[in-house]
Amino acid sequence: MPRQLPRVLRFFDISVLSSASMGPAYSLASTAGPMVAAAGALALPALIALSAIMLCIAISYAMLSRVSPNAGSAYSWVREAFGSEAGAYAAWLLLLSNFFATMAVAVPAGIYTLALVAPAHVQDPRWAAAIGAIWIVGSAILLYAGIRPTARVTLVALLIELGVLAVSAIASFIVPAAPQTHVAAVPLTIGGFFGAMTLGVWMVDGWEVSASASEEVTGDARAAGRGGVTGLVVTVLIMVVCMAAYLRIGGIAGLVAHQTDALAYVGERLGGSLWRFAIVVTVLTSTLSALWTTVLYLSRSVFAMGRDGVLPRALGSLDRRNEPLWALFVVALLTTLCELVTGFSPSAADQLTLVLNGSSLFLGLLFAVSALACVRRFLHERGARLAGVVIPLLGAALLLAVLGLTVAGESPLLRAYALAGGLLGVGFALWRGGVRTIAG
Repeated sequence: MPRQLPRVLRFFDISVLSSASMGPAYSLASTAGPMVAAAGALALPALIALSAIMLCIAISYAMLSRVSPNAGSAYSWVREAFGSEAGAYAAWLLLLSNFFATMAVAVPAGIYTLALVAPAHVQDPRWAAAIGAIWIVGSAILLYAGIRPTARVTLVALLIELGVLAVSAIASFIVPAAPQTHVAAVPLTIGGFFGAMTLGVWMVDGWEVSASASEEVTGDARAAGRGGVTGLVVTVLIMVVCMAAYLRIGGIAGLVAHQTDALAYVGERLGGSLWRFAIVVTVLTSTLSALWTTVLYLSRSVFAMGRDGVLPRALGSLDRRNEPLWALFVVALLTTLCELVTGFSPSAADQLTLVLNGSSLFLGLLFAVSALACVRRFLHERGARLAGVVIPLLGAALLLAVLGLTVAGESPLLRAYALAGGLLGVGFALWRGGVRTIAG
């Protein structure tokens, strides 16, 4: 029998982890600028529309977590619903999207650290990559210290983060608004709106850590799913209010010009050094929480894949502390190396845009496939038709439409990344899908 992760988490822990993994301050700092650059005045409606779709996906995750709690989450559910090859393809999507996701957290971590201690290097992608890599290693060490103690520390950090965001949002509605004289600099197009929605996948991503931690939940089987939905709804409401406030004080042109340090710019608009310092420290705190929970999600998923034989079985082992040490080590090593590679981007803005687009696209596809697995699982259960079939099917259809329209209107480079990632996934599925898993 494979060893199981210890059950130490409850509903409140999961809710905190889900909200912290979304990292509201970090998400606004990393994604608000690119979303405004893509959609201009439509950025906020795009975020709201995408959040409604994501709620449908979160409901499908909650349904699946209740009946099949598994550290492999989306990968495991797709395998159960559609077979081993489809499961292996979902595993590929999960790995690819979350490697990008880890870098998408680490890049702003480097940028905001430099904004605090070495402003002269804030736009240098090599410096940002190096500092981001240090953050990844630190997060892995923190996670190995234990998931429950780290969750408690995360709660304190989250409360501080939400407090600073609330105060800054209120102040942003009071301070005179930025002049909106350059609104036309961002054309209002359908393609821009859908592009902003795809970036919004990344802004509201993170709540699904509840699914990968579902195997570690004690008590009520519904706690993991409810915690994920609660974290998503509460955090999205906070981010919508904050984004409206920051658009008012920073203006469209201002946020576009400060895509890599949008919240630091908001701090300057609020009154200078003290505000800027408070916001930068808050973003760093948020980034740490988002980074370690992303590493948590990825390492738990790799552990489950190793346990099933989709990845080398050594990755599915636990050490004497019942921690997936090898999975955590491999994840930390590979993501650190990939983070360093992003340092060869032409600029910090290009560096951030690359990892955000890559993460958003493959995460969105993974969410859609997982929702379809929910449809398959509950198709013949009358009592679960609404939450298990109708809502997940609606979410999957809308999300796939958004992703398709985004890719169609994007640059040839992003389309090439999407095609290459998809084709490599087919090869991985054919290779590892035939491996006999422990469950099979």
